[in-house]
Amino acid sequence: MPMRPSPASPSAGSGGAQAIIGGRRLVGHLLGRRRSVPASDSSSSDATASEVRPVALVVDDSPIARMLISSILQSFEVDVFEAGGSVEAQAVVATCRPDVVIVDWTLRAETAADVLDALETRFVGGLPPVVMISASARMPGDLRATATLRKPFTPRELYAALATAFSGKGDGVAEA
Repeated sequence: MPMRPSPASPSAGSGGAQAIIGGRRLVGHLLGRRRSVPASDSSSSDATASEVRPVALVVDDSPIARMLISSILQSFEVDVFEAGGSVEAQAVVATCRPDVVIVDWTLRAETAADVLDALETRFVGGLPPVVMISASARMPGDLRATATLRKPFTPRELYAALATAFSGKGDGVAEA
């Protein structure tokens, strides 16, 4: 049986490169709240010193899932903080305000609703946009999520979910 040639990159067949470029554009104009990235050393250029990047909080009990989501977000030039559950997420939120929260619906000892309940008390003015992810075909209707995303997903689908979350016009479901 002949083998099918593999694409040039893992995301080439799914539009991943286009999503990464689009993700960088997303960063440029969809976020209202901005954080300045402090210059890491005095030799950095003025453009780098004043660079503004959005911040995402990724909450998933799987370290591998967090790593994959973080890698995609970093390719979109998003600063990422990771947490394995609500306690770690609260610790992150105590030090920074993320522009978006990406949370897995089913965690080991809790659900995304538990995480959002814990985080809600930490945010003045309400939660930032929430992208709910899950491998389950069914999620409850009252998610408090701005967008939902089903695992496994491509960079393009994550981009679509972020665009939906930041537009505020979505019905909670992101389409790539």
